[in-house]
Amino acid sequence: MGTIVGVRLADGVALAADKRATSGSAVRSESLEKLFAFDAAAAAAVGEPGAIQTFGRKLESEVRSRETERGKAIRIDPLSRLASDLADEAGVEAVVAARDGEGVVRLRAVDAAGGELDEEVAARGTGAEFALGGLDGMDREQGVAEAVDALESIIGSVAERDTETGADCEVWTLPDAESGGL
Repeated sequence: MGTIVGVRLADGVALAADKRATSGSAVRSESLEKLFAFDAAAAAAVGEPGAIQTFGRKLESEVRSRETERGKAIRIDPLSRLASDLADEAGVEAVVAARDGEGVVRLRAVDAAGGELDEEVAARGTGAEFALGGLDGMDREQGVAEAVDALESIIGSVAERDTETGADCEVWTLPDAESGGL
């Protein structure tokens, strides 16, 4: 399954996802994409590898279609509704981030049954307990630019304790509009 995390920082949001895919006790891949980034939004998902890929493809298609129709980046409410529906359908858990109407980046956790929760800190997957410990100790007053190294370190620490989480990860950041974003 692996581990995904999201954190609200002083000037935006950062998401991170490991890249390991496992089957039972065997590592199938160290390059599974679990983080899906769009113009001003992103989602990270954990679950079975095929389900994650299905979730990512369908979410990307829907987000791109909506952004083309409306001529602007997707906002948090429609993004989390889409992710919720797709997570329920695919059986994955997700963390999503996008701006609200005021330009502030919001973070939402989505469970496999489609439930949505506004969060300041979120972790999902087999290493979630370990990741939450690292996120709780993180300086959340730092900016999104400084958070990349911290999240890479947290995922690396989780990988030492959880065999389904790989040390290699991808990190995505989005500052609030007032902080120099869109």
